[in-house]
Amino acid sequence: MTTLADADVGSFIDDLLRELRDRRSSLLDGDFLAAVEAASVTRDQIREWARTFYAATRNGRLLLGNFYANSPDDPVLRRELAANLYEEETGRLSGVNRCHMEVFQDLLAAFDITPAEAEGIDSPMDYRPQGSPIAPEDFYVELSAYGLSVELPNAEFCARMQRALAQHFGFAQKQLTWFAIHAALDADHGEEFRKYVGRAARSPGGLARLRAKTLALAEVTKQIWDGFGRWRGPAASA
Repeated sequence: MTTLADADVGSFIDDLLRELRDRRSSLLDGDFLAAVEAASVTRDQIREWARTFYAATRNGRLLLGNFYANSPDDPVLRRELAANLYEEETGRLSGVNRCHMEVFQDLLAAFDITPAEAEGIDSPMDYRPQGSPIAPEDFYVELSAYGLSVELPNAEFCARMQRALAQHFGFAQKQLTWFAIHAALDADHGEEFRKYVGRAARSPGGLARLRAKTLALAEVTKQIWDGFGRWRGPAASA
């Protein structure tokens, strides 16, 4: 069994994140982010990306709820997960005082998409309200893979999107609040996920399983953060 004593967690994380970038599997490697930063997309294409991304992620916080429901007997961990979920659902810890997906609707409003219309957008993702069980030996592997695939790179993604959308397309800061809060909050979660990787290392084959899980999950996450490429199609000009 790999233990914290013989696992250089920091080096493992750095190597894995570097591997993701080398493979162009990170959500930071999506074409939409590059196109926004190059100012080579239209506002209609940004609109289509925003619609698709909102529809795909509006129930994403259920993943945090599922981790909480499956968590081991660790009150500190449960408080960390609960705080993350509470913030996503209410925004009260950050001070935005709204569900984060309601905050994203401020960007949709820039395209005259109402909250009711936003809720009616078909999601490309399956909705699974019942959650799913996570075996105890897999818990920290699954949680760490989520952190390395989603939360850690999303901080940089949001900072870059906020800057590019404001500079190149003139979006107001109120319309970009979702990006601003995630650039800050997801960066803050970095130390938590480094700790979780250390715990994953204690499971049999934990680091090897974590690497495989992260590589697979990153590919899916990249598609979501790239809006499934729908911003390229004819719907973007509709």
